Formats: sequence, C-alpha cells, structure tokens
Amino acid sequence: MARRNDHSKDELQRLALATVKDFLNLYPSQDLSLRKVAKLIGYSPATIINCFGSYGDLLLAANAETLDELHLLSNVAVREEVYPQVALRKLARIQLGFARKYPHRWQLAFEHRIPVHKALPEWHQMRIDRLFALFTEQLSRIEGRKKLQDIHIASRVIWAGVHGICLLAAGGGVISEKHTSGEQMIDSLLDNYLKSWVSNGQLSTTTS
Repeated sequence: MARRNDHSKDELQRLALATVKDFLNLYPSQDLSLRKVAKLIGYSPATIINCFGSYGDLLLAANAETLDELHLLSNVAVREEVYPQVALRKLARIQLGFARKYPHRWQLAFEHRIPVHKALPEWHQMRIDRLFALFTEQLSRIEGRKKLQDIHIASRVIWAGVHGICLLAAGGGVISEKHTSGEQMIDSLLDNYLKSWVSNGQLSTTTS
C-alpha cells in the first residue's frame, strides 16, 4: 500500500480523478464509494478527504473533467462550421455520442445532486455555462434579431430535448432507441423546433 508521502497533493488528486474516470468507464457511480476509491489507489479515505474536502467534491472535480472533455469535443466539431444549423446538429450529436460511449460518466456529470444547503462552485457553473454558450452562439447566428432572453430560452429548450435523448441513449429511461435512433430524434427535435422558432423561411439542417 502506498504511503502518504509517495505522492504530492496534486499528484494524488490526479491519481484519484483518473481512478474515478477509469471506474466510471466500466461501472455506474452507484457502485463507487470513497472507500473504494481509496482502496484502488492505496490511500486512506481520510487522505482523499484532505485533498478534495469531501467525497462529493471529488465527484464534482471528476464531473468538471467530463465537462471539459465535452466542451473540447464540441468546440472542435463546430469551430470551422459555416452553417449554424449544421453546427447545432453537430453539438447535439457530440452529446449523444458521449452519452453512448461513456454512459456512467455522462449520467454523473448531469444527474449528480449536491446538498441543498451547498451552492454549486463557480468553477463548475462556469463549465456548464460554457457548454450552453455553444448552443446560444449558434442560435444567435441563425436569428440574431431576436432578444437575447429569447435566444437563451431557446438554447435551454434545445438542451433539455437533447438531454432527454441522451438519457435514453445512456440507459436512463424506460424507452430505448430500438425503434427510433437518437440521431433521428435529434433531427426531428431540431427540424421542428427551429422551423417554428425562426421568423422567416425554412431551414436546411441536413448534414452528411
């Protein structure tokens, strides 16, 4: 078993986060615990608490890494996309692909609950807002004449719809993708919602 001085605090934090990530790549978060993380890395639970503050804070830090990864994938996917409608579709499909590939990490990142008496840390809220901003930016490109509040609401409506589809893909719902794929549901959501939201004309949201 490793001793306390085998790793610096930063090294131990990275080790714990990598262990949580590796575990969630295979198993649901319900099967994880502070004691299990401690056992896997060879340190005591108290040492991990000293590094993160609490088990909940360890999970928040792990979720932050998931959100960073999602933002990087999303940003790369739309960075040079000319058509905002296509960019929205790409953003939605990045979420869907991640939820399918890493269902336990995705679920923990978006379904994790913190105690009611504790505020979400600013560094974590910033990561959530940054993901929302990618959707907001594309909607602004589609219909910049709308009020900013309307654009923000629309981005959250689309996000909520995509989130529900991803939840099904991640195995968190009673309805499966057996008869209708997640891609088809995303296409239907975006096609129909954007056509009713945009003031003029119909949009081509087809991508190869």
